[in-house]
Amino acid sequence: MKTTTRSRLTSISLATLMLAGVSVNAIATPATTQPAAQLAQATAKKRLVVMDFDYGNSNSYYTSYRGVGAAKGISELLINELVNNGTYTVVDRSKLEQVLKQQNRSGTMDAGTAAEIGKQLGVDAVLIGTITKFNIDKQSGGRSFMGIGADSQKTKATVQIDVRLIGTASGDILATAKAVGEADQSDSNISVRGISSNSGSSNEDTLLSVAVDKAVSQMVTKLAEISKKLG
Repeated sequence: MKTTTRSRLTSISLATLMLAGVSVNAIATPATTQPAAQLAQATAKKRLVVMDFDYGNSNSYYTSYRGVGAAKGISELLINELVNNGTYTVVDRSKLEQVLKQQNRSGTMDAGTAAEIGKQLGVDAVLIGTITKFNIDKQSGGRSFMGIGADSQKTKATVQIDVRLIGTASGDILATAKAVGEADQSDSNISVRGISSNSGSSNEDTLLSVAVDKAVSQMVTKLAEISKKLG
């Protein structure tokens, strides 16, 4: 009888432990899966479309840059760098051009119009921007001594990009960012008793390209930081 009683007590104890284990697992499972779901939502890439940028001013460099003009050329370069960066999923330009053609839209767009186009493309946000600086500045200076003169010229390229990130759901401006790229070169022209020789030559196109690359790289970094704040 004693042996039978002990066996029953042992069976009851094991059954109680098994039920307790099931209960603990049932309670613990939601606690472990919920943070994972939240993490997946937080790390999901935002879908983005980049509009052709606008002109802030006009000069010969604007119209000739990359064969398509500075505004379109820089926006294309930014798209490529955003894709390489991987922070956003960037919609292909051909899809954007198709929607713009269907709606017969071109030129400058306000936030509301950009949001409408974004909805048709199924993106989370639309990036619109302006090239506010695309300049070449030159400064000259010189001095002479005992018939020997030296003239120097400094050529500086400055490119500034200002953008706004428009949410397609609300049409509101989610964020703004500014990026500035600069590049310069100094040349000397030495004259000995009226005979001059140039020690270098400025290359405006090269300087502008370097300044553009710096501005675009800076903008990609800022947009990556902005993505962390988007809900």
